[in-house]
Amino acid sequence: MDITQDFADANFVITGYESGSVFINNQAHQQSLIISSDSLIYPWEVNDVFQLNETSLASILEAQPEILIIGTGETLILPEPKIIALFAQHQIGLETMNTGAACRTYGILVAEGRKATAGIISPKI
Repeated sequence: MDITQDFADANFVITGYESGSVFINNQAHQQSLIISSDSLIYPWEVNDVFQLNETSLASILEAQPEILIIGTGETLILPEPKIIALFAQHQIGLETMNTGAACRTYGILVAEGRKATAGIISPKI
């Protein structure tokens, strides 16, 4: 699915997704990644939602986004309660959804000028 949106000043945008790939600035990526409007971490060492911990999330916590959207593949998989609590403690919103919904939601938030970050977990895109 192609995603077309006005992304204002964003340097990194999700321009599409399909099973097995997320397109960042029209370039396919098949591994997990973290994207915000001004940074891209690729590859991200997380391959499963249950690998989320303070170490794997350190760069996100340090950046202090308004919200983190986690894409968990074709189906929604909720992170462990301690991860949800970690983000609440840092006053960062956390939403978990399937990857397609995560890509669309990230695009909308960035287009609105919100300080959003998405963590897309693969290989279950």
